[in-house]
Amino acid sequence: PLEFRLKNHVRLEGQPGERVTPANEVLDTQPVEGGVPFSSNGLRECLQIGSEAIDWGQPSERPESGNLRRGKGMGMFIYRGGAGGRSIARMRLESDGSLRLLTGLMDVGEGSLTVMPQIAAEELGVGYGQVLVTFGDSETTPEAPLTAGSTATFSTGTATKEAARQLKARIIEVVAPLLDTEPSNLQITDDGVEHIQYPERSVSFAQIAESAGEIEVEAAISPGSRDHVINSFGAHFAEVEVDTDTGQVRVLRYIAAHDSGRILNPKLAINQVEGGVSQMLGFTLSEQMLTDPRNGVTLNASFLEHKSPTLQDFPEMQVLFADVVDPIGPFGAKALGEPPSIGVAPAVANAIYNAIGVRIRDLPLTPDRVLNEIEAQGGDSQ
Repeated sequence: PLEFRLKNHVRLEGQPGERVTPANEVLDTQPVEGGVPFSSNGLRECLQIGSEAIDWGQPSERPESGNLRRGKGMGMFIYRGGAGGRSIARMRLESDGSLRLLTGLMDVGEGSLTVMPQIAAEELGVGYGQVLVTFGDSETTPEAPLTAGSTATFSTGTATKEAARQLKARIIEVVAPLLDTEPSNLQITDDGVEHIQYPERSVSFAQIAESAGEIEVEAAISPGSRDHVINSFGAHFAEVEVDTDTGQVRVLRYIAAHDSGRILNPKLAINQVEGGVSQMLGFTLSEQMLTDPRNGVTLNASFLEHKSPTLQDFPEMQVLFADVVDPIGPFGAKALGEPPSIGVAPAVANAIYNAIGVRIRDLPLTPDRVLNEIEAQGGDSQ
């Protein structure tokens, strides 16, 4: 499937008889329905770095046991996350000289309350620890969208970046007469504001607040673009081992390659991908809600009976990111919350097919399903 995806031809304008271009030449700007291009597209790079990491061109080693078969599979995807809804961010230089971001956004585990002050600090030009955060309080924080649809970084991050830009400009505007110079001669540091050429001419944030009082700005943003579709892309690769006697499937290696624009916090991003893949490996291989058809009672309502995977079940995993900077997202970032969950099932199912020649289209890919499909094809496969 990898070579097919890269060699498949795509019509640029969609009109019969017009020039067609190989997908590997046009993937970065390939038009979608209505002729609106992607803002950025790192799918080709995801396919390349992922396939290299799993040695796609080399067949899997053949296990010593005669009943074991190994294979590799790939699942590629596109995810329309991106802009999200209207968001407001407020930034303040407080009376004690501290810098504070106020946002109504809630963090549900994806790390947005780490990334938002990072964005603010980067735009202001101060260290990450300089920015305090107040969040999720409907009485004191401004409007924010739902933390859903993989849109938090794009929507509230864009508003945060703009609010930080405004606060930086306002602080420098206030300080310029205090230091008797033009705003263009000043820069913000961790401690306050200083003259670019004569850093000894400086003033602390506390002194600024004492002189000018609290300074507060607010940015309301409806992010996105009418000229581009903002999507995330990815390609997942799995290597599996299938026991043709028992139907048991074991994932040996897993490579997750993602285009989510510029990665603002690599550690959080890797954790997000690993978590999404781990969750979906359970969904793909073992987890299934069983209900008594007579009365609707759930038959496996505990974690023990639900058969969620444990640490011993997870494969060797590698997370890779395409070198893409989106021109619209805050500092070039795009969605990453939910995309890691998309490629798992097709990658594993394709790997099973590569290993034993059996195509299974229903989840989870349990041993009984694998055995039934093997038997339907006349016994031991490949």
